[in-house]
Amino acid sequence: MSSSNIESYDQVRDRLDEIVEAVSAPGISLDEALALYEEAVKLGLSACDLSEEGAEELLEQDAANLTTEQGEQSEQAGSPDNQSAPSEGEAAVVRDDEATSAAQ
Repeated sequence: MSSSNIESYDQVRDRLDEIVEAVSAPGISLDEALALYEEAVKLGLSACDLSEEGAEELLEQDAANLTTEQGEQSEQAGSPDNQSAPSEGEAAVVRDDEATSAAQ
């Protein structure tokens, strides 16, 4: 498995487990151990790239969620239920009071 085929942390972890087993095996040559070590280093770099991509995706999702929540909050703030303007019944009472005051 080359580092260009790495798609997930699980794949990286599985391959690193395989490398550990292979390096731990008796009779492994120094050249094989060195090649496996180099592959493990590349896998580590791939894991860093995956981590960075994952973090960017999370930030984008959080930003999208925040934008959606802010939009919903502003819609709720603009609804008649949340405004301080009087309702139809309250407006009628205010007009009656004003008419009574003006008549006196």
